[in-house]
Amino acid sequence: MAQNEQKLYIGIDLSDSYAMVSFATTAQPEPETVSAVAGSEIFQIPLAVCMASASGQWVYGDEAIRFEKAEMGKCENRLLTRALQRDYTLIQDQAYEIRALLAVFIKKLLLLAGKLGPKLEIGKIVFTFAKLNEKLMELMEYVFEQLPVPRKKITVTDYMKSFYYYALNQKDGLATHDIALFQYYGKSMVCWYLSRGKQSKPQLVQILETDCGYLTEDKDTSFSEIVQKVFEKKIISSVYLAGDGFEGGWMKHSLRYLCQGRRAFLGKNLFSKGACYAAEVLEQVFPWNYTYMGENEMKFNISLKVRKNNEMAFYTLISAGENWYEARGGCEVILDGPGEIDFWIQRPNSREARIESLELTNLPQRPPKATRLKIAAKPSSDRSVKITIRDLGLGEFFKASDMVWEYHMKVD
Repeated sequence: MAQNEQKLYIGIDLSDSYAMVSFATTAQPEPETVSAVAGSEIFQIPLAVCMASASGQWVYGDEAIRFEKAEMGKCENRLLTRALQRDYTLIQDQAYEIRALLAVFIKKLLLLAGKLGPKLEIGKIVFTFAKLNEKLMELMEYVFEQLPVPRKKITVTDYMKSFYYYALNQKDGLATHDIALFQYYGKSMVCWYLSRGKQSKPQLVQILETDCGYLTEDKDTSFSEIVQKVFEKKIISSVYLAGDGFEGGWMKHSLRYLCQGRRAFLGKNLFSKGACYAAEVLEQVFPWNYTYMGENEMKFNISLKVRKNNEMAFYTLISAGENWYEARGGCEVILDGPGEIDFWIQRPNSREARIESLELTNLPQRPPKATRLKIAAKPSSDRSVKITIRDLGLGEFFKASDMVWEYHMKVD
């Protein structure tokens, strides 16, 4: 593939205290995690920025911390948490919103792409967070507006879906059967257990979360008992361990059990690599034969039946499996008939569809095909969508009334 045809895919893991960045290209689709320090294997970049007192330039990560220690500037850290709180700070007698400093930090992260060599066009960036919520999405929409990347090239996901992308992209038989991820950050332990229905096409993937509780003082024995309980009567290809709680070399007996007939891996960059794989899958760099329906994914499709070029066809407004925080749909249609519109609601992997007819109450009376309508669909949860319909009239002959109808569609 020619150099100018290659694209760059980026996965960024953002937590309260640090970021990690993984990259892949069209030519080298295996994600690589990059350190902010040349030649270093330390991938965690502290969520901190500092304006250098002498130059007024921004530095970030470990360098920002060093600048403050050397009294060369004031370091602002914990940027994500403070941005969510709408915090601000004073730097050299000027007020800065912390969310603006978070945008500065992320711009710096994107410059790490230069470490891969020649500058490539960005194909997709996927940000991953422990959990998604509306307050976080509102913050990130502000940040995305500050970035030199079109919004359509940016997607947001959570750790669980990043794990899904990471685990199912592993080769050498690591994804032949079920897959487990244990997360242990020095407190209680959580297990995510990934299984899939191999009979369906695409394969439906399920991830079950189990709170394993706290380990006893004898952590090795305690963890071994947890693993045996979770793995009972299950066939597992691979196990992943994430979190600083696994450090310290205390796993001896439990590690031997983990590796009986399966392979175990310890790593900190699983979620950024998973986000990078997600970027590639979303851009169809390689085929993907799986469907995952987590808590953030839309649980149904909404379509309109329309006539286009004298043929009937379905126009999809919202697709099942889309992240409901980001999903949007819309179109303009010419009304042909009475003042109502039929919406087709269908669950994925179901041949049955439910039709909801929405009446446009008090719509001005006009001849057939003399009313143009603007339809917008915006999810309010993974199981509900707000439909907004606006009367645009039709040219000079039939003026727009600017009437608006709103409906809420739900599935159980």
